Amino acid sequence: MITLEQMKESMNAGANVLSEDGAVLGPMGQLYVDDATGEPSWVTVATHKAGNPESFAPLQGATLDGRDVRLPYSHSKVYDSPKMSQDGHLSPAEEQHLLRYYGLMATKDEELAGQGRSVGEPAGTRSSRPEGDDYAMTRSEEQLRVGTELRETERVRLVKRVVTEDVTLTVQIRREELVVERVPVRDGAPLYDDGEGSFTDAERERLYNAVGTAFNGDVVEMVLYEEKPRVEVDVVPIERVRIAREVHTQDEVVSGQVRKEVIETERIEP
Repeated sequence: MITLEQMKESMNAGANVLSEDGAVLGPMGQLYVDDATGEPSWVTVATHKAGNPESFAPLQGATLDGRDVRLPYSHSKVYDSPKMSQDGHLSPAEEQHLLRYYGLMATKDEELAGQGRSVGEPAGTRSSRPEGDDYAMTRSEEQLRVGTELRETERVRLVKRVVTEDVTLTVQIRREELVVERVPVRDGAPLYDDGEGSFTDAERERLYNAVGTAFNGDVVEMVLYEEKPRVEVDVVPIERVRIAREVHTQDEVVSGQVRKEVIETERIEP
């Protein structure tokens, strides 16, 4: 049997209540002692179930696991236990009801049939109260904890493609054409020279030679030239593209619902 001093030390150390397999049921709530003997008899577990935040569990058969209190009951057995009023006292009827649930006292049907009796000491007219001169409760509340996580939003890469397009340009070309110039003749002599010195010596020589070879069947050839457009493609750099990553910070408001317990006092008429 765990002593009252041991239970007080565990409560002051913020101990948990464990199931028979060592799983944590929840933090220790209130400690109830027997009105007659003053020994620890019940402990509440802060299960935080809606409407009934604490479950009662008997300390009979319980052991200490370090600072924690280990019960000889399963997780579901404690969580599904009958919920009693949180008025700071267990009446004899409430205590008997809990003892029957945990198998520490014969059920009413067994008593009537004479088939059984209490496994442990029957509660009788005993009752239990919270330990200490001042009644105390543990008040709990939920707190909102906000953090951040890194999540991938987009992946970008640079891809270079070859695109073909038609380009039309205008280019100026030159070509030579044959021009026949006829020189008039005066008094049987060609007027090659106007006497003004408009011909060079070389030109004047060619003209006189041409007259001297008249009727000789000579052939004079002249080569004509013209320009043709030629298309060449040159690869020249136009621009350089690069990508960079920038980090922008912004404030974002998050909200959530939290619950908290409020302790109130009620007067009980005697």
